[in-house]
Amino acid sequence: MLAMNRRTFIQTAGATGVGLTGQLGFTATDQPVTALLKLLEDSVREHLPRELVQRIRAGLRYEELFAGLSWAAVRNVQPYPDVGYKYHSVMVLRSINETTQHLSSGEQWLPIVWAADYFKSAQAQERASSAWRLPTRLATAAGGAPAARRVLIAALEHWDRDAADAAIVSYAQAAPMDEIFSLLFAYGARDLREIGHKAIAVANAHSLVALLDSSQSEVVLRSTVAALQNSDAGPNPASHDLEPDRPWRKNEPRLREIPAGWKQGRSDPAARAELRLELYRVSEEEAGAVIITMLRQGISPDSIWQVLFDTAAELVMAQPSILSVHAQTTANALHYAYRVCGSGETQQLLMLQCAAFIALFRKYSGASASDFNLEALQPLPLHHAGVDAIDEIYADGSAGRRLQAAGKALGYLQSGADPELLIARTRHHFVYHADEPHDYKFPEAVFENYAQLADIAWRRRFLSAGMAHFKAPAQHPGPIVQETLELLQA
Repeated sequence: MLAMNRRTFIQTAGATGVGLTGQLGFTATDQPVTALLKLLEDSVREHLPRELVQRIRAGLRYEELFAGLSWAAVRNVQPYPDVGYKYHSVMVLRSINETTQHLSSGEQWLPIVWAADYFKSAQAQERASSAWRLPTRLATAAGGAPAARRVLIAALEHWDRDAADAAIVSYAQAAPMDEIFSLLFAYGARDLREIGHKAIAVANAHSLVALLDSSQSEVVLRSTVAALQNSDAGPNPASHDLEPDRPWRKNEPRLREIPAGWKQGRSDPAARAELRLELYRVSEEEAGAVIITMLRQGISPDSIWQVLFDTAAELVMAQPSILSVHAQTTANALHYAYRVCGSGETQQLLMLQCAAFIALFRKYSGASASDFNLEALQPLPLHHAGVDAIDEIYADGSAGRRLQAAGKALGYLQSGADPELLIARTRHHFVYHADEPHDYKFPEAVFENYAQLADIAWRRRFLSAGMAHFKAPAQHPGPIVQETLELLQA
């Protein structure tokens, strides 16, 4: 049997597969690397799983394949005309790597081979529509990191894609990555034109460049900066007062209102309830002002982020759709940036922009505060225990009974059952049955946000709400997974 049975699942649920823990240590001039890149770029899609498994049997390491795929994707798939669709072949990679780190050794190759196949599909779309490949660009003299940063900011402010591409090449050679990303994180939160994909693209890029050689990192940065310049083919935002840009323009000067000790706030359930209601009531332009009021009242950033996560989860429960899913994945990307960014001002802007985006997602979905309240979710009893209980929860979810599935998940977790078993079972389902990148991106965003919540009881509620859009199990693995398993077991 290709998919895990229950006994095997229980034995391997806690096993940890490979993970990328540091820079990979090879460069673009290494012959094995260039050969792998050529294989990924030039192979026929239908032949690639077999060719990859042959290399795996010959000693190919996961780290090498992940780096090669990251490099191939940013070289061959542009974030135009949308930061989405085919560009998910780039943006899914952080989730692919996160999933892989939690898999057993027998399954660790499944996500990355699936991602390689998805890349080939995106590459074919790109070739059919534009024949685009990332052009070579040499750095120009920038006069040091400060000067290069000023040139990049000017290009980003003017939405000048070509100038920004030239500027990031020079800046990448003059400045450390932490400094570069303190800027890119902010511009990733500039607008919601691409339903959060700009923020997601920057978070994904940050996770990639930490693992790659400098020559590979440069192309990742170029791809990311190009993504930030998408403006829906409308008028240049630099010279127009456009609706998507107004929250950013209002929130930037608001940063001066934030008190110096803003990180040392308190957790306050009443304030969280008030903030939740405000996010369902105020416009995206005023959401940032609500956050500043909370900070000035001494409410901690952790409490604010909890409400942002929770409201995103409520939107998915109330109106499950690809749009509402992005409320959670966007909040996750912005909070990832908040955690790793060393600039306090950028952290503040990320939090204010996240509130604006949640208000926008609420407006787009048409959800109201009364549609679903995470605090009011009631635990429901289950007829089974262990993995069978999880299967019972998924049976309700598969039948469209998402509120019942969430209630049973909460009952399961409140009974003292191990949440890691539920998470591992969920990973098993999307690893074996994923159809598209959000099958990876959404649950990994939920799991990461779940891990950031300090209140254990509340974490259970938050995780339970994810049942609204976790990948449902299927009778057989997806075609690429099935083929990969058969090749690995031959």
